[in-house]
Amino acid sequence: MTSDFTIHLPTLMLLAVVVMGATAAIMSVFGLSQRVYRGYWWWVGAMWLATLGAALHGLRNLWPVAVVPACLLVMVWPVLITTGLRRFFSRDRQFSSTRIDVALYVACYLGWLACWLASAPQPIRSLAYGAGSLILLLYAAVFIGKLDDFRRSPALKLLMAVMIVQAAVPMLRLAGMFSQGAGALPAQSLVVTGVVLPLLLSMLFTVYLCLVLTHERTVRDLRETQRQLRVLADIDMLTQVPNRRHFEELATAIVGNGAAPPSVLMLFDIDHFKHVNDNHGHAVGDAALRLVARCTRDTLRTRDVMGRVGGDEFMLLLPGASVDDALHVADRITRNLDLASKNFPLPLSLSFGLVQIHTGESLAAAQHRADLALYEAKRQGRRRAVPARQDGPDTVFGESRSLGLDPL
Repeated sequence: MTSDFTIHLPTLMLLAVVVMGATAAIMSVFGLSQRVYRGYWWWVGAMWLATLGAALHGLRNLWPVAVVPACLLVMVWPVLITTGLRRFFSRDRQFSSTRIDVALYVACYLGWLACWLASAPQPIRSLAYGAGSLILLLYAAVFIGKLDDFRRSPALKLLMAVMIVQAAVPMLRLAGMFSQGAGALPAQSLVVTGVVLPLLLSMLFTVYLCLVLTHERTVRDLRETQRQLRVLADIDMLTQVPNRRHFEELATAIVGNGAAPPSVLMLFDIDHFKHVNDNHGHAVGDAALRLVARCTRDTLRTRDVMGRVGGDEFMLLLPGASVDDALHVADRITRNLDLASKNFPLPLSLSFGLVQIHTGESLAAAQHRADLALYEAKRQGRRRAVPARQDGPDTVFGESRSLGLDPL
């Protein structure tokens, strides 16, 4: 028993064109309703032109000349996809230029057109078209593989595979045609199976991949925005050090886990900072804050934590340090500031209050003791560091040290 089922090629062609048009319409609606990036509309244009080209191929039996614009529109598909990728990944290194894209496309199309104008046999024209499409699709695949984002983007890898497969299918079809005999297959069958159906499948994959690329870019931009917002929330923009909230988060985490006992907390500010702002202006005051922050950062170890906790107040946490270590750090900061401020409009000095954090002591309690020690340093004449030994009604301060006056 044999089956009478056969594929009606005109119906298959019409169905393919309808699906291609629906695919292009989906891309257009998405682009109009969602945020898209540079290059997206080149992909949409490629899909509409490919749909129009496939429709013209369907008219070739009624209007033979329709094959000329049909091939023109279909062959431009990989060029427009590449152009969209150029703009989408405009910051990536690109091994060729748009001029090369256009020149290659024109050469491939004119090669086929010359065969058509010369009324070459159908197999020769099909071979010229297939060779031109093969060159353009493989060129697009190489371009994709050269993009900087290729290694980390699964969508780009799959898009390159789609281009390679689309290039191989018509050539395999032509090889089968020649193996069966030059005139074995009608032209319409070659167009449907060798041009329209591979293009339809490529369009369906490309829609998905373009949307994935857009999604990847959106997620990346969202992460970058979140990172920038986190920086704005955590960092004092003037001095580029953690603000009070972020400093307390970092310090609490270090003190709480007990990873590096003992630790020293230091609170310091700029002496007579109000006079700096009043007599020299806030611009000079801001410059003084930036200078102090820079000199402090240059002195600290990698694991030390610094934060700006008030107008001109800074706080340091020195994990695994003793009071003597902290006094040495305060002296080094002061000496660095003395050197850096030689060309500053006025001399700058710092006063420090510091405490050894007790086992089980909260950060807030240690901050209170450091604040008392800083007040004592001010009372004793400024430009000095004072350690606080204990808290309560009988607060005891250690021996203060003048800073930056004697050689180390």
